[in-house]
Amino acid sequence: MSTTYDPRNMEWDYYCRLMEEQFAPNQLGHVAEENWREWVDAMNGIGYFVMSGIPDHRYFQTWQEWAMQLVGIMSVDPQ
Repeated sequence: MSTTYDPRNMEWDYYCRLMEEQFAPNQLGHVAEENWREWVDAMNGIGYFVMSGIPDHRYFQTWQEWAMQLVGIMSVDPQ
């Protein structure tokens, strides 16, 4: 069964923890909302996410805009 998280109407802490749980083997960790860009940069350094083609944060003003681009890309079976 595939899982995807729709970030609309979510708080950062909730979204970040869901992603941390779903991708636990990749050790994403949890960061404060003001550090979301660094968190995305860290994801972009992990092979699984690089191969998935997650978007670069520099094209987005908010983490919600960035996360909406993951809907469909990261709609995968949890590892």
